[in-house]
Amino acid sequence: MKKENSSERKGKKLGVIRFTVYTFAILLNGIVALCMFIGKMACFINPADHILPSYLGLAFPYLLLANVAFLLFWIARKKIYFLIPIISIVICYSETRRTFSIGHDHRAVGDTLSVTSYNVQMFQFFAPKEKNKTVQYILNCGSDIVCIQEFGHSTRRGYLSQKDITDTLSTLYPYCAVYENQLTWNAQIGVAILSKYPIVKKGVIDYESEHNSAVYADIVVKGDTIRVFDCHFESNKLTEEEKAKLRKIKAVSKNDANSVVNSVSTKMSTSYKIRAKQAEIVNNLIKQTKYPIILCGDFNDVPVSYTYHTVLGEKLVDSFEECGSGYGYTYNGKLFHFRIDQIMHSKEGKAIQFHIEKEKYSDHYPISCKIVF
Repeated sequence: MKKENSSERKGKKLGVIRFTVYTFAILLNGIVALCMFIGKMACFINPADHILPSYLGLAFPYLLLANVAFLLFWIARKKIYFLIPIISIVICYSETRRTFSIGHDHRAVGDTLSVTSYNVQMFQFFAPKEKNKTVQYILNCGSDIVCIQEFGHSTRRGYLSQKDITDTLSTLYPYCAVYENQLTWNAQIGVAILSKYPIVKKGVIDYESEHNSAVYADIVVKGDTIRVFDCHFESNKLTEEEKAKLRKIKAVSKNDANSVVNSVSTKMSTSYKIRAKQAEIVNNLIKQTKYPIILCGDFNDVPVSYTYHTVLGEKLVDSFEECGSGYGYTYNGKLFHFRIDQIMHSKEGKAIQFHIEKEKYSDHYPISCKIVF
């Protein structure tokens, strides 16, 4: 019997290692592809029925990047397994487009209507009220319509009040629709639509929430009426302490880690379900609206979600998907970077520009676009 030489033994050993690595990579790629597909289903499955797709929808950008990494790996290795990530990306093409837009600015044909949406984090109202930077930004942006979320003010003397805000902004925006809830004993929070054009009708959208809210306003622009929605969907209500522990999850004790994960999961699960109901209420109002629509808001949810998909429905178009570019995250918190702020419009309109301004007066970036109807 012929004895194996060292090179043959080494070759067999490398073959076993290669087989093990490829088997593990195929299995892991399959799991990532499956998770990506389940995440896609978050658009269609109400979180009240099944919560897992909602969590995987939140993780969709990372799952997509992992699939792209696998694609490059298999191509470099010249293996047919590159079909796994390709098939999963094709199946999730629409969700991929909404996550990483490849749109571009279009030329304006006709009169444009400029729109800004901004979660102002309550104008940082406990800072000195003189020359508030957020208020000044809104004045300087010069948009025809501005939709504000977390429109907040203090009820204490010496701090920024609602009158301080509206009086300053009325120099450019004489028309407004404002609604606020009580946040604490000394502060209020809500939403606001500011307009250079006359508001002929306005109303509050009645949905379940302790602090979040939504309004609409019918605005007459050069003889035509447009209905503008400003929605702040349910927040996850994560405390700064919880966010800090999540950022340092590996450094905390096992008991603390379990406690934080359970607390965050409970809060998020509850918020997903509340947002789903809110989105359905807004969608019903959209269906009943006969005017062209602009909808702005802080969705507190990503484009691969039941909330986003329900609001978008059959009537609206995502301005970012239409003419934005890149990943386009709008939440600039320390832990996560997601696109949760939206400007949508009805299909008879066309967005020609979409910009995310990297202003750091809030934990959200202001977004703006120009729309032609």
